[in-house]
Amino acid sequence: MYNISTCMNKKQRENTAKYLYDISKGIALLAVVGNLVQGKWDILSLIFGVSTSIMFFIGAYLLERNTNNE
Repeated sequence: MYNISTCMNKKQRENTAKYLYDISKGIALLAVVGNLVQGKWDILSLIFGVSTSIMFFIGAYLLERNTNNE
């Protein structure tokens, strides 16, 4: 299996993990604030936003875990 983190150095993995954490926060924020601005709770967009946010968070966590093992 090909592991993308093997072709990055430690600094690149750290920066990519930070970027993915920021994207995760942004998507979660947009999912919640978007529903608040609309004045109604669209459960489908909320579920999609939170699940996408969790996927980015897991990706960042995995990259960060590989960085800490070195």
